[in-house]
Amino acid sequence: MKELTFKSYDQFQQFIEHKAMEKGIMKGLQGEELTKFKLDFQERANAMWKENDCDHWVKKHGYVIINVWKDGIGKRKVTRGRPRKLDSDKYLHSVHVRLDDEAYRKLTNHCQENQIDVSEAIRRLIKTL
Repeated sequence: MKELTFKSYDQFQQFIEHKAMEKGIMKGLQGEELTKFKLDFQERANAMWKENDCDHWVKKHGYVIINVWKDGIGKRKVTRGRPRKLDSDKYLHSVHVRLDDEAYRKLTNHCQENQIDVSEAIRRLIKTL
């Protein structure tokens, strides 16, 4: 499986144009056959872009990941992948804490009242230090 990352529709278009030409030449196509193949290839790629609402994901995350793989019969499958977290959003350390019943109750009540998960509550507390 390949993961292709695009930051814009223009970048995607440039990649598709190059890929269409490359594949057409590999198939030995020339002239009008090559032109028709490239147009069909680009139309399918553009339909996939619209189907998966990739413009929305580029606006939301600044990029979109497209997964390409072959299924059991050798046909290519293409989908939009799950957006990666930015390096600045990744948490690199994990902490395990043991709490007594009262402290755990206070923590879970606080989380429910503020509609946050336990990890976020602890992160916020640490930021106040």
